[in-house]
Amino acid sequence: MERLFGVFDDEESLYDIGRVPARGDEPDVQLGFSDVAAGPYEALVHGTVDVLAAMPGVIDVWQEDREVVLVRAPGVATAALAEVVDRYWLHSLPRTSPDPSYGEVRPPDVSRAWSPPPLPAGDHVPVQRGPSFADVVRLPPSRRRMWTYLVCGAVATAGGLILTVSGEGSGTVPLVLGVVNLAVGLGIVRQRRVRAD
Repeated sequence: MERLFGVFDDEESLYDIGRVPARGDEPDVQLGFSDVAAGPYEALVHGTVDVLAAMPGVIDVWQEDREVVLVRAPGVATAALAEVVDRYWLHSLPRTSPDPSYGEVRPPDVSRAWSPPPLPAGDHVPVQRGPSFADVVRLPPSRRRMWTYLVCGAVATAGGLILTVSGEGSGTVPLVLGVVNLAVGLGIVRQRRVRAD
């Protein structure tokens, strides 16, 4: 995701940040700085490495080349890393003189800096799945489940019978679903009676 537009140019972001596939000790986040930032303000790129290294959850940070910083931070959201880098650059850029070997550099305007809104949550959040169908079937027979199956089964069975008798359509599917629900509900009734004895 591109960050900090408008500091030097409305069309170009100061840097971009994103996750990369990682295994073992490989980096999982990459920051790529624009030429305007990485050249005249190379000291701030070095400072970015130090700032990220001090962040909780960051295991390792190193500068791959002039424009690229690699980060190993498996438990840290990319948006959190970007927020730290944004604050560091917006604070340090007005106080830092560009490298004179790059000649005349357009002065930064941090008052015009903006970043697109962060991506929705889930950047690096594990997705928790609900119980499987087999897990649900193995749940202990509760009174609520019993009544749910019996009522839903009775309604579906009645609807299937009405559709079939009236000739308005095929009531086969609701009839079958209703009978299955009634069978499950009656099975729970039987299990509850056995447990009660």
